Amino acid sequence: MADISSAQSPLFMIQLWLDLRRLVELGRALHLPVQRVDDNYITHCALRELFGDHTPGPFSVENNSGRYLRVLSYGSLPFDDLQATAQAFAGPMVYQIPDWSRVISKPMPQTFSQGTRLGFELRVCPVIRKSSTGKHHGVGAEVDAFLARVGEVDDPKTAIDREDVYRDWLTDQFKRSGAALPHAIQLKRFSLERMCRRNHEKRRKVTTIKRPAATMTGDLEVTNSTEFIELLRRGIGRHRAFGFGMLKIKRPGG
Repeated sequence: MADISSAQSPLFMIQLWLDLRRLVELGRALHLPVQRVDDNYITHCALRELFGDHTPGPFSVENNSGRYLRVLSYGSLPFDDLQATAQAFAGPMVYQIPDWSRVISKPMPQTFSQGTRLGFELRVCPVIRKSSTGKHHGVGAEVDAFLARVGEVDDPKTAIDREDVYRDWLTDQFKRSGAALPHAIQLKRFSLERMCRRNHEKRRKVTTIKRPAATMTGDLEVTNSTEFIELLRRGIGRHRAFGFGMLKIKRPGG
């Protein structure tokens, strides 16, 4: 890892503990169908209500056992500045959602030497936008990358492996970023998840959609330090504001 010196804005990893009971209260206050709202969507709502324009970037819900939801995120502000923002602008009920005594942050390295190898884990939504009309989807439709590949094969007897498709999808995401090259990618978990979204109508009706959720692990090699920091800050893939795309790094092979 290179010397820590960069013109980029600093990047922090933040850990929050969010009170589940108060998250439900927030859902009701926002007129959400709380029985259908998933942890990632209500976390998205809570972070926006707490921090507004300073909301941390991609986040990862780590668990929801007990009374609190543990959330990791990357952001440009340390926890004390985030708390000051919430103190100034969040409503009293919203301000009580985090357990502030347990909120912590750490500064991330400001540079990574070219060639640095790291392990990684992330939860992604591996979808693509259709560029042409297919049998089941029109131009611009958001489609599971696996189903899109299946639709491209004429022979129904041809076996297509979901892990291979998602590995190709993630490799392409890394290559397009110009930040790093991945190695030894594995599909750790997969599920089809119901996700809540508000539409763009005046009444902002909540709708439920199904999307693939894949937890991927592997190693990577940093190819550009600046782009890699921005990749951490930005996240990977679509629906990053809703619990997808946070690139958690660790020791290689770990």
